[in-house]
Amino acid sequence: MFLTFGFALATLGLAYAMLRFSRQQTRLGRLAAALPAIRDWQAGHSLSLPADTPAFSTHLARLHDCLPPESLYALREACLAGHAADRSLIPGHKRGGTLSYDTLLEVAPAVIGLYLSEELQALCSRIVGASLMPVPVGDQSACSVLLYERSGDHIGWHYDHDFYRGRHFTVLLSIENRGNDRGGVSSAWLEARRGESVERVPTPPNTLVIFEGCRVRHRVTPLARGERRVLVSMTYCTDPSASLLADLARRAKDMAYFGPRALWI
Repeated sequence: MFLTFGFALATLGLAYAMLRFSRQQTRLGRLAAALPAIRDWQAGHSLSLPADTPAFSTHLARLHDCLPPESLYALREACLAGHAADRSLIPGHKRGGTLSYDTLLEVAPAVIGLYLSEELQALCSRIVGASLMPVPVGDQSACSVLLYERSGDHIGWHYDHDFYRGRHFTVLLSIENRGNDRGGVSSAWLEARRGESVERVPTPPNTLVIFEGCRVRHRVTPLARGERRVLVSMTYCTDPSASLLADLARRAKDMAYFGPRALWI
């Protein structure tokens, strides 16, 4: 009986490994197909690098106007070209849309071009004081587009769990933020809790925010009717290796954004 059970587990494990390998080969093929568009974007666009980088003593920093207007416009057009987003709902905690890494490879490789930009990696490394690199392509949250488009879209208070052996950082680039609040931006706010106080982090278009999410408790307040807030979300780390258990935990987390397929993509 135990031998039969062990054989069944081994068979399932082999089938899962083969499925993962097949998916990885497919993903690498998509990346190879997107490389010309990625390189074209990188060759034609650059960052507006600041002379001085902001302090990172609170594990959160913000930069204004980090992209030239034409580069921001190109990214906005790529993000908002009518692509079908994965809508997710966790009652009482999260609601919104997401374009995954795989989806962006197919429909908006310019966004991946920004994520893989050595310029951006160098800038973020300077800010945090550590050498940063992209996470593996199997992580659907490595680079994604977050779409807050419907009344009530939000995400509640949380920390970002670090699934990698190194330190893990989230970088947000505001692509669009329009609505009825002061200055024509939406009423949805990125907020960071520091002890008993809450800091509101302004994110008008072309704002770059970098933070260490496992140390900064944060949320996005609900969107009002008729507003829209769109951000490119990118993940960098100091060591992209991870244990098998951590990898499975990350995939389970990704189900909240991309559904059950996150377990095997």
